[in-house]
Amino acid sequence: MNLQAELEKLNQYYFDTDQEKFQKQYLYVCEKYPNDKEQIDNYLAKIIDNSIERVDDFIEATKVKMQLMEVTEIVSLSYIAKNYFHKTRTWLYQKINGNKVNGKEASFTKEEINTLNYAIQDISKKLGSTVISL
Repeated sequence: MNLQAELEKLNQYYFDTDQEKFQKQYLYVCEKYPNDKEQIDNYLAKIIDNSIERVDDFIEATKVKMQLMEVTEIVSLSYIAKNYFHKTRTWLYQKINGNKVNGKEASFTKEEINTLNYAIQDISKKLGSTVISL
């Protein structure tokens, strides 16, 4: 195996739940390629940067879901999807839950977040101005 293949193996082990594999592979690569220490460290830095991005993406997706938790118990997401996005309830749930669609995690764009905020505020106004009389 060449250095690149060994580094890709290291990348695979980084996201494995068994960190011992990663540590063994890292030590093995460093020992086998002592003259390429800078390249190994740069590759490792890239792995770490990618994992930070993944965590940041997860945090952002979770924030939206947590903020909508109570709203989803009060307001029909089907109504919001249909009337504000002109989409299906499934589409909206995929966005909220970050489901994989066509191999990519579904997430809200800034414009969609603005539409979602507008929908919630609009529904709030409608509920607030509703008075039942006999």
